[in-house]
Amino acid sequence: MSAQDVNGKVVLIAGGGKNLGGLLSRDFAAKGAKLAIHYNSESSRADSEKTLAEVQALGAEAFLFQGDLTKVENIARFFDETISRYGGIDIAINTVGMVLKKPFAETTESEYDTMFNVNSKSAYFFLQEAGKKLMITGKSVQL
Repeated sequence: MSAQDVNGKVVLIAGGGKNLGGLLSRDFAAKGAKLAIHYNSESSRADSEKTLAEVQALGAEAFLFQGDLTKVENIARFFDETISRYGGIDIAINTVGMVLKKPFAETTESEYDTMFNVNSKSAYFFLQEAGKKLMITGKSVQL
């Protein structure tokens, strides 16, 4: 997308505080977007605060939202808070994902359930919420 395509647009990024999401946050900020940046938990707070400071240094209006997106009500709260602050959402991007770093044969049922909720359930309900709350011309992306 060119800078003029996103200048002034509202971009909501789930998992936007670090890794790929952090890169996207900085890129959209440099192009003039307003950002809603999600992070999951206390363990990713420092990285997310650093990303927030970087996007604000680029001149972007942005805020952080903390929440476990395997809980559907947190997905709704993230969209609602973004709409409350900015009036709408033009682009919703989900970069949330989990990789279990251990041999497949050693995966427990509980670990599988956790991974499934992060990778599938949160993605499904993120798209559902985007379908309900994006602007008419909005776009949603699952990465």
